[in-house]
Amino acid sequence: MTGPRSTLGVLGSLALLAALPARGEAQHMHPAADPSAAAEIHQVEHAVEGLGTTDAARAAGFNPVLGWIPTMGTHWVSAAKMLSGKRFDAGDPPQLMFSKVEGQQKLVGAAYAYLATENDSTRPETFPGNPPWHEHPDLAPPGMTLVMLHVWFVDSPDGAFAGHNPWLPFWALGLTPPDPARLHDPVEGPKIRAAALALSEAVDSSGVFPRLSERPAVQSEQSPRRAAIRALIPELDRAQKAGDWTRWSAIAAQLADCWAEIRRTYLASIRREDIRERAEKFLNEMETGGHH
Repeated sequence: MTGPRSTLGVLGSLALLAALPARGEAQHMHPAADPSAAAEIHQVEHAVEGLGTTDAARAAGFNPVLGWIPTMGTHWVSAAKMLSGKRFDAGDPPQLMFSKVEGQQKLVGAAYAYLATENDSTRPETFPGNPPWHEHPDLAPPGMTLVMLHVWFVDSPDGAFAGHNPWLPFWALGLTPPDPARLHDPVEGPKIRAAALALSEAVDSSGVFPRLSERPAVQSEQSPRRAAIRALIPELDRAQKAGDWTRWSAIAAQLADCWAEIRRTYLASIRREDIRERAEKFLNEMETGGHH
């Protein structure tokens, strides 16, 4: 662990993901390979149940350092816990994840994080099944990497320890996500993930990259696509409630097309190649559900 100045700098730089380029009710299900992992996740959930509101989290020293990320929610970070030097304490996570569920901010997960040198490949033992940590070297000081592990308290189609959860935009709009099996279909899956990101543009009008969205040229292209997305939301809901999956899939394809254009506009508006590459990497992660 580096000193406080370096670590606090990392906490501030986490906002890069929200600031580039300038810098149905969720179900409590834990699709873990080992049943004992589900039990341990419930223990974590119990340990932080007193932090189930943003007011309670703030009072306990947590503060939001990211805007709402469509597949992660909003990270609330405790600087004190991040600076404690502990790599992993299951009952005392240094980060909480909140997201809207039917109009209310809900605690949907927690995250563990610490700084390691780039050549340090050792990782703490955590939960049964040994879920993999993921890294953010671009959010750490030179020669170091930020190591993280997410734990979802809500249904997560890619697993309880996945880095991303594509169901968050659905819940934020009061929609019921499709059956997880559809997400893992090679044809339907990419379409659903892209549709989720399109829906996120209706959840948060500032978009995935708020500072890009403020640019007049971006606004002029994004506004009609966001309007199209909003118009498709009730149609998607009706198809889901009717069990008309052929219609649902067709609407999801329209949403995915909207997202493809929004994505193109975001990237085309970034002038610096290195920042554009980082933004594209971030979008790719959300679109595939994995960290690369």
